[in-house]
Amino acid sequence: MPSFQHFPLGTRIPDSPHAVVVSLPTIADVIGYEERHVETMDVVRMGYPRFIRHPYLTQAARKLSAGTPIGTRAQFPVASASAARRVIELLGLQPGPAAGILETDGWALLHLDPADASLAQRAAKIIQHTGIGISSREAEDWLVRHGHLRHAFPEKNLPGDATATVLHALSPWLAPAAPGSILLCRSGMNAFFAAFEASHALQRRAGRTLWLQLGWLYADTTEIFLKCLPPDESLRTITNVFDKEAILRFFAENGHRTAAVITEAPNNPLIQTPDLPWLASLARQHGALCLFDPSTCGLANTDLLPHADVLVASLTKYCAHEGDVMAGVLAVNPASPWHDALRDGARAAHSPPYWRDSARLAAEIATMPETVARINANTLHLAAWLEGHPSVRRVCWTREASSRDNYAAICRTPESVGGLITIELDMPLARFYDRLKTAKGPSFGTDYTLASPYIYMAHYDCVIDAAKRRKLQACGIDPELVRISVGTEPWEEIEATLAHALDKA
Repeated sequence: MPSFQHFPLGTRIPDSPHAVVVSLPTIADVIGYEERHVETMDVVRMGYPRFIRHPYLTQAARKLSAGTPIGTRAQFPVASASAARRVIELLGLQPGPAAGILETDGWALLHLDPADASLAQRAAKIIQHTGIGISSREAEDWLVRHGHLRHAFPEKNLPGDATATVLHALSPWLAPAAPGSILLCRSGMNAFFAAFEASHALQRRAGRTLWLQLGWLYADTTEIFLKCLPPDESLRTITNVFDKEAILRFFAENGHRTAAVITEAPNNPLIQTPDLPWLASLARQHGALCLFDPSTCGLANTDLLPHADVLVASLTKYCAHEGDVMAGVLAVNPASPWHDALRDGARAAHSPPYWRDSARLAAEIATMPETVARINANTLHLAAWLEGHPSVRRVCWTREASSRDNYAAICRTPESVGGLITIELDMPLARFYDRLKTAKGPSFGTDYTLASPYIYMAHYDCVIDAAKRRKLQACGIDPELVRISVGTEPWEEIEATLAHALDKA
């Protein structure tokens, strides 16, 4: 795929009906996408799968319900009947007239009373955050099987037992977890949801009702707590991952009732790493679980499991580096005193990938180590160059002085720097972003360079709300920052492309 060009609005990247990246080439397009402007969404027919329902899912739902009384109801294709029942429970309902389930070949259609629009909106958000929707490949195969589509999109898939192949490829990066303690999931968010469900069941029995979020985390992670915690439980946040005094104070006051500490290492988008060995030791002294996420730099670059009770990661990043598979993984640390309960609870809660998604992932994951090595090498060059550029006010990456030592404690080699660089600009965001001739859209960890105005894409409410914008800035986050996911192209070409966009002339 030619990397350095203008990709028109709505372009699928790669050119596959299963692409997870969609081109949003200008800031005006990003705003139109976030605000769902008609003129934008008429062109953007696909998007990141948990956020924009794939046309195949809509078609499958309509075909399945045609000629039935549920044809006029709000419809949501989900991974299984048990997943549908969990959504109904989180809506505060019981299966019945207001919320029904229609099962079909391997998946289920949740249908809701169309008279209550807010119910459908809440359901859509729950499915988005928990990652339990069916995949485009699953819908595609259903449509082919039932005569509504001529054939599936041709692509390279690995024959044989794809799940075993993927687990074998992941096992060196998830040691010392036993094979039975590693679960493949439909997405990274589904892996986190399964980890939360298992942790919540365990710690609620122990009377622990307080959860600690450390750092600015991906929005959907926080949303899991907001949507799934009962009223007598709460989430607290310490945004500064380096504030050990605040963390010590929190545990001194609340350690006896803290269920878990949750963090990304490094976090996103500031690429900051807390002191994980210290944090894990403190949490265990107080009986709190550690739920850690290494997605920002990936499993091949970081080794978090020795410090976690449960590790969750998105395999859409780095492992599925062509940008056309949604998948995640959950691993339970065998040294955790809660290993068996966490493993069994997560196994009951997770939704495994559709077999064709696993087959496609298996075809890509074989080249993940060399892909990551090339991305790391490019990142080392580009970060150093960006740090000296007059149009760049700040460069956030794993070797930034504030957390270099903390990251060194969890990275696999000195070169394992990961592929994300976040820059704060000394020029207008739109001028840089609109001129940048790379792929621009959601996701990261692809073998092609990809840019995103991250706060606009992941926390748009914080961009348009003055109070939330001030909160962002108080956390040291510039709403106008740009996240660069470094690809495998020659680094000189990436540099030249960035140089053109950064030119103030």
